[in-house]
Amino acid sequence: MAQALVVEANGSVRDTVLPGGAAARAGVVRDLVGGYADQGRYHRDVVLHVRGDGAAEPNLVAWALASVWRGVELDYFLYGTVVVTAPDATEALPTAVAGQVRAASEAVAAIAAEWRSRRPASDRAALSELLAGVRHEVLSGT
Repeated sequence: MAQALVVEANGSVRDTVLPGGAAARAGVVRDLVGGYADQGRYHRDVVLHVRGDGAAEPNLVAWALASVWRGVELDYFLYGTVVVTAPDATEALPTAVAGQVRAASEAVAAIAAEWRSRRPASDRAALSELLAGVRHEVLSGT
């Protein structure tokens, strides 16, 4: 059994425990993402499991986090629920990485709350603001 994080498209993050067997683990990940799960590597200590046939809603937390980890703004979104695991899914997610995922979620929530009273100038400006906020939180280690 290994600890993992589930990042919902609405930006919330929750803990989950994956079973020990590979088939059972793949089944749980498939259930969490809502279909066949593709794997993406954006950080050496992390695998992002994303629904392979897409989902309707972009996951801005996962997109911003993957962009920060990769060091470049991704020109595509990650969609739907994303499951974050260690590369060896039988191991626990490193504590520092789990903290970065939670910090990214909090940063996106804080920026979205600001937008209720101050709309971004454009969609591009909104994405830039999200990315800057997540980058600050992740790289500052807060």
